[in-house]
Amino acid sequence: MKLILVDVDGTLTVDRDTYVLELDAIRTLREVQKLGFKVGIVSGNSYPVLRALYMYLGFNGGIVAENGCVVYYEGLYEVCEKIDKGLITEFEKLFSVRGSWQNPFKCCDLTFTPPKLTEEMVRWAREKGLYIKTSGYAIHISKSKKGKGDGVRFLLSLLGVSKNDVIGIGDSDTDVEFLEEVGFKVVVGNGEEKVKKLGNYITKEKSGKGVAEFVNMLITNRGDVHGRNRGADL
Repeated sequence: MKLILVDVDGTLTVDRDTYVLELDAIRTLREVQKLGFKVGIVSGNSYPVLRALYMYLGFNGGIVAENGCVVYYEGLYEVCEKIDKGLITEFEKLFSVRGSWQNPFKCCDLTFTPPKLTEEMVRWAREKGLYIKTSGYAIHISKSKKGKGDGVRFLLSLLGVSKNDVIGIGDSDTDVEFLEEVGFKVVVGNGEEKVKKLGNYITKEKSGKGVAEFVNMLITNRGDVHGRNRGADL
């Protein structure tokens, strides 16, 4: 494995209901880079937010922002079709939700809170040919065909890395397509059950502590993901 891609909200954070980062996760990810791994982030957040985070955390494996629609590695790329921002007001009025403060900084993926997705919202999006999902933090709407998966594939092509050389770490439904594009799938212990079914390794610890648990195991085994069983049982 040469590359670790990690989700942010609910994965690098202390829990799935906070924006506070788990420092043990950050420490171990920076440590594993010394073994030759690159570390990148994959998130629904806007590019400016993730670019700042990436720089200050000292990561080096690229960024997939806006749920796969914007990719950064030695250059900035828009992978998805731009979305009409007039949909912000329409969606807010129809469903009594609030557009994210990040929407003005986005081009392709719009976000709204509260994060509860309803059947009416899904029907509305389907009629408009839009992708819609909830991350547990926000509802995401875009013209993407495969969510974070589109951006991950593009990033791997930029890096020249094979899918089989990539570890992905996530927690929510918006990580499903992302994890389908990597060779080894890690899901944190408090992740959604649907996502856990995809996992090669399910951590015992939650969110960022789960990331630290897995990465510490990786460091102990000098980069060998098969040195232990499936967290709870791989």
